[in-house]
Amino acid sequence: MDRQDKYEILQYIADCVPENASGENEERLLQNFLPLRSYNKLADAKTFLITGGRGAGKTELFRILTSHDGLNHILSKNDKKRYTQLINSEFLIGYIATGEGSKAFPAPNICSRWVKNKEPEDVSAFWTGLLCSVLLKRFADDMEIHHIAINNLGTELYTALTEKGSEISAWWSLVYAHEEQCESFFNILDNVLNKRNICIFLTYDELDRICSNYKDLFVFIRSLLNFWFSHNNRFTNIKAKIFLRSDLYNAKALQFVDSSKMRAYHLELKWNALSLYRVLVKRMANSGSSLLIQYLKEIPELLSFESENQLGYMPCDSEEPFHLLIEKMIGKYMGKTPKRGLSYSWVPNHIQDANGELAPRPFLKCFSFAAEDMLTHIDEINRLEDSRLLLPGRLQSALVKVSSDRVKELTYEEYHWLQDLIDRLNGKNMLMDKNEFLSYLSPTLWPEEKRKELPGKSSEEILDTLLGLGIVMKTPDDRINVPEIYLHGFGLKRKGGIKRPGK
Repeated sequence: MDRQDKYEILQYIADCVPENASGENEERLLQNFLPLRSYNKLADAKTFLITGGRGAGKTELFRILTSHDGLNHILSKNDKKRYTQLINSEFLIGYIATGEGSKAFPAPNICSRWVKNKEPEDVSAFWTGLLCSVLLKRFADDMEIHHIAINNLGTELYTALTEKGSEISAWWSLVYAHEEQCESFFNILDNVLNKRNICIFLTYDELDRICSNYKDLFVFIRSLLNFWFSHNNRFTNIKAKIFLRSDLYNAKALQFVDSSKMRAYHLELKWNALSLYRVLVKRMANSGSSLLIQYLKEIPELLSFESENQLGYMPCDSEEPFHLLIEKMIGKYMGKTPKRGLSYSWVPNHIQDANGELAPRPFLKCFSFAAEDMLTHIDEINRLEDSRLLLPGRLQSALVKVSSDRVKELTYEEYHWLQDLIDRLNGKNMLMDKNEFLSYLSPTLWPEEKRKELPGKSSEEILDTLLGLGIVMKTPDDRINVPEIYLHGFGLKRKGGIKRPGK
């Protein structure tokens, strides 16, 4: 392979990961999307809660369900035969905080003001109203359902929910006063949909952005989960799919039903090394480069072409072809000897968080950034032997950038309070004595106006949050450690850490 071919392939690898490593480009969403085997649980109508870590693919899955023919691209052929009752299923957006669809719902700043001093039954009426609003708008032109709605809700409430669904003040007090009538409307509508053999799924995403105050998030989330915990089995043809970050679901502040009761209703999005390599290869194969496709096809059984459902090239399920591909791209080891580890294992091992969780976003970025780095060092491309594309040192350098991006995601969104902690920890060494680490977490170290953002009132409570987020871990000898996916972004050091390649 000559230098120009390698240069072109590296360009496509660098570009095959859109911003934030998700399928932002609607035209390429299906081609970038990899349906995991575990997604078949989405076809189970009982499953209404889908959780996953940051960058685990929740929003991409949400977008596939709500804008690309529901479960059609997610289920295998065998699953489709099993779940024939879902042929007429439809996924409606029950809540979303950003994008065009968000205009149908109350703005986060309005929700933040409204929720102050509200009781659980008040917030339950909030979700009842939004559910009514979405269903009424969907069936606005259906005369049978229109008459059912008017008879049960009355003209005033019907008009408020259909014309001013994004204005809480226009309908909340009416819903609160007529919640029993709303329940009657749901029951009758559910019966009608059952007779018509239509299943409606209300699909919720971006609940972490429903309001600006971190603690108030749990008021909304707890109420929504409780609502569907009681209604999902009550209804036969009105169901829910709620996408929620794992750290929010596992937070002590949520205080929802225990996990054993939720097991039948819950899908946790999990990734392993093989599934990460599969999504990387899928994006590479569908990036639009015939040269890159030929490069991948040189590995026997790595690819197949799926023409029936617009998913494009699909990677195989067995691990051996991916080992061969990484050996071809990087070399078998991250150095000249096995001492530095297998190349195949290196990226997954270094991007997992403190809880051992893996996510496609940082994994894909690692390869994308490494390819970008190679493109700025033409002399290194010239020195690559055979079909090699990436130097191990460029992947190591990319990890530092991925770590920085990962930390920025946290601080730019709801965890603004982390920035002060990052400033205090900058330049410190890991591992660190637990008591020393706790001394940096004292709430008194934050400016007074920022203390309300903190997820706890003591150093121990803040440490619990960091442990839950997978940012830190405790060692058996009660010291604190930070995984590399966060280490560099926090400006922390570790003896024997990554040495950056020369510029």
